[in-house]
Amino acid sequence: MKNPFPHSRFQSLPRHLVPGVVLGLCLLLSLAVTLLLQSNARARDQARFENVVQATSDRIHRRLDSYEALLRGTSGLFATQREVTPSEFSEYVGLLQVQVHYPGIQGVGFTRRLSPEDRPVLEAWARTQAGLLDFRVWPEDYTEQLHSIILLEPRDERNQAALGFNMYSEPTRREAMGRARDTGMPALSGKVTLKQEIDERKQAGFLLYVPVFKGGCLPPTVEGRREALVGFVYSPFRAEDLLNGIFGTEQHPRVAFQLYDGEQVAPERQLYSSHEPEALSDKPMLTTTTTLTVAGRPWTLTFATLPAFEQTASGGMVAPFAVLGVLVSLALFGLTLAQGRARGDAERSAQRLLVALTERARVEEQLREADRRKDDFLAMLAHELRNPLAPVLTAVQLMARKQQAGQDIERERDVVERQVHHMRRLVDDLLDVSRVTRGKIHLQRRPLELVGAVGRALEAARPFAESRQHTLRVELPQGPVWTEADPVRLEQVLSNLLHNAAKYSEPGGRITLTLSREAGEAVVRVADTGMGIPSEALPHLFDPFMQVARTLDRAQGGLGLGLTLVKQLVEMHGGRVEVVSEGVGRGSVFTVRLPLLSADRVPAQPVDARPEPEAPSRSRRVLVVDDNVDAAELLAEVLELDGHEVSIAHDGVTALERVGTFAPDVVFLDIGLPGMDGYEVARRLRERLGALTPKVVAVTGYGQAGDRQRSREAGFDAHLVKPAELDTVRALVTATDPAPRPRPGQPGDSRGSDTWFGENS
Repeated sequence: MKNPFPHSRFQSLPRHLVPGVVLGLCLLLSLAVTLLLQSNARARDQARFENVVQATSDRIHRRLDSYEALLRGTSGLFATQREVTPSEFSEYVGLLQVQVHYPGIQGVGFTRRLSPEDRPVLEAWARTQAGLLDFRVWPEDYTEQLHSIILLEPRDERNQAALGFNMYSEPTRREAMGRARDTGMPALSGKVTLKQEIDERKQAGFLLYVPVFKGGCLPPTVEGRREALVGFVYSPFRAEDLLNGIFGTEQHPRVAFQLYDGEQVAPERQLYSSHEPEALSDKPMLTTTTTLTVAGRPWTLTFATLPAFEQTASGGMVAPFAVLGVLVSLALFGLTLAQGRARGDAERSAQRLLVALTERARVEEQLREADRRKDDFLAMLAHELRNPLAPVLTAVQLMARKQQAGQDIERERDVVERQVHHMRRLVDDLLDVSRVTRGKIHLQRRPLELVGAVGRALEAARPFAESRQHTLRVELPQGPVWTEADPVRLEQVLSNLLHNAAKYSEPGGRITLTLSREAGEAVVRVADTGMGIPSEALPHLFDPFMQVARTLDRAQGGLGLGLTLVKQLVEMHGGRVEVVSEGVGRGSVFTVRLPLLSADRVPAQPVDARPEPEAPSRSRRVLVVDDNVDAAELLAEVLELDGHEVSIAHDGVTALERVGTFAPDVVFLDIGLPGMDGYEVARRLRERLGALTPKVVAVTGYGQAGDRQRSREAGFDAHLVKPAELDTVRALVTATDPAPRPRPGQPGDSRGSDTWFGENS
């Protein structure tokens, strides 16, 4: 490109230095003063903010300390007297004037520890002595231990709603009561909804417990405290009322805060917020988080400045001073260097234009390459998927004609099975590469003996190699070779290499697999006498969709993902994979290197021993649920041929009804059902049948890790991805113990087909 500045020899001459030096000194001086002012202003604002934070925390802590002292004093009333009557307790609390001197407290109560056998006595006492004619202990289904509320003052409408409640029946309250009992100290509960919440708008609440021991003495041991416990003096709190009681009408116009139960900041743990969300700034100037420990329970407080705080911040004069300094510096500089700056701007514009043109050309080339690779991959994918579909369609048509003629269809069945397996392998390769690339594959690594893993990979690859008339040789070392690996993924690596060697070798070729130990590594080599690899293709051999000598006939097939997956999985194991070839027609050698397992980690016994298969058992009742009629009927036919009793449903509502009438041992349940999906069907089965629920197996086209997690949470016992292996289906059925429950309608059945199954269940 021609230089747009022909007088470039002048560019090497020094420019006028004085304006530049003046500008630099002025800017440095302005920057230093600005930073100093900003630092001082920030420190003043930070100190002001921290004072508000500390004052707020102290006020909350002091108020809770006063409530704790109130309950300690009340506990002495019960510890020193054999019995406190309701009238005495009411008079005592009335003298305290809690709602005047302790704003925010909902009341003071007492609960006595009783055994379930004392329940009638307690209810009779409350109705006769306490004047509570409708008193009862609730909830009635919890009978482990009674700590019902028998005294609660003031006895207003809210507190009366809580009388009789067995607080030991609720986990959050029970945890705080147990902590108070075992430590002998006051204990604050977690966030709860108080039984006093009788209004439509319910506040977050919590309770403060003080244990009462016999004689008022604290036993020295936990066992002694549990034995000597009489009950608890406690106070319930509504968080919003409490905080409003602490801070009165103060609105905190400059700082907002939120109070959370525990050490985590989460919406479900929030007890109180001083301001509505719309009043808060999206990006507050200052924020902080602090933790209070109240009666053994941590509270978390988050603080943030409000716009009013920022408007009065000390840094208001920093920006004007900085702007003024910059303006003065630029004015001095501009007076002397206007012409030079114009020339510099022109030079930069030309350079930016040149860079932009170069970048545009590069991006256009990348787009053309990406578009070419997209078209190439889509054409290859369509070819690879159509290839197995053609023999499947032909085989199905031949099977129909041969069945009419009474001829054997074994050969056509083998063709269909072989081509379906081929299609599944293509889809699995695509999914595996996608999972590895996105970090969705998590290895289940453990000590693995490689001789056994090699043997299993050979057995998996042997049928394909023998179909191409290849000779398989294996050379193994003396003794075991141990590494740390995921057995399934490592066998997938070795099977891919063996399959690749067989695919790219002419019929009658020789494939050799060797295993050895070299310099602290386990080394597996797969050598073949096949077509070899051109030298220019070697650097790109492990790239996705890469195939050597790709032609229109694509005789070898595949998507070019096998070696990509091999490289990614080996590197996830901390190893590496290498390839060597002397050229076209001279074969190739793939080498996998993995770290050897240290001697101190080698198991004493082999850890990958396979369990013996179980002997088949007697007939089962199986329910098949799938909206694909053909898929459901074919699976049912296979199971019936095995001697099982099978019923079919094509939607969720019918499936629920059929479980009630058919009482299956196993349910094969599709997830993508119309109306009610499989997740909902499984959840309803678990909710209604509980321990009597049959084994529920998901059979679906969704096979990602998230899909398996969701099916597990819905109550499925197993997750099969379509097309499922029939051997796996048979094994799941035969491994299921027949349920000892009777069929509906038989003596002993308590479910009743019309009691919960159906649309309204």
